[in-house]
Amino acid sequence: MSDPPAKNGYPGICAGYLGQMLFERAWELQKNIWEERAEGRLREDTFLFMEHEPVITLGAGGAEGNILSRESPAGGGEIPLFRINRGGEVTFHGPGQLMMYAICDLKDRERDVHTHCRRLEEVFLRYLAGFDIAARRREGMPGLWVDEEKILSLGVGARRWVTIHGVAFNISTDLRFFEMIHPCGEVGAQVTTLEQLLGSPCHLDEVAESLRPIVADVFEQEISWSGEITCRFSSLARAKDESA
Repeated sequence: MSDPPAKNGYPGICAGYLGQMLFERAWELQKNIWEERAEGRLREDTFLFMEHEPVITLGAGGAEGNILSRESPAGGGEIPLFRINRGGEVTFHGPGQLMMYAICDLKDRERDVHTHCRRLEEVFLRYLAGFDIAARRREGMPGLWVDEEKILSLGVGARRWVTIHGVAFNISTDLRFFEMIHPCGEVGAQVTTLEQLLGSPCHLDEVAESLRPIVADVFEQEISWSGEITCRFSSLARAKDESA
């Protein structure tokens, strides 16, 4: 299913919800898609929606001192840690958290990574506003807050004007995991979830589907969303796994 074509000449967006995927598999998938886009073999931007098993990630310049523990509060031993090529500090990803990874060629736009980041935030500002939830930005701090509690983390990397990584949106995340870190390097940071704010359960696949038209509107691009695209993304990830 596709939205009406954009009239501004921007390329389209291919998107899909991939369910739960190991972080390292998703990271390889992003790199594969980034390479295809940067080399011009992929003509559309790509948005990947998914969730992960518990994992801690550090931005390229992130301080390991912001990790207080790696022992899972839910049992199961030590949580994996990955340092990756994005901006920002330490973040936690896990079940109940919707990831939105955006691989976009900014050469087709303003060549401005900061503007790209503000668009990513704007998608969720509009989504939350639909529930009469007034989220806000903080000067110099990527992400979104509701009152004093953070609900959206953002970390983006870019090379050759093609972006990678994106945002993490807390929907039903177990907030005990955030006690393991100083979220985004902020000591004493408080975190919330969509379910806490609404007082009712939410499903990640339904949230992802609801975000589809907002992404199309904010980025002013036609967006295609189908099971066929999702299968294509998953096939790329499997091919990488099999070649390892």
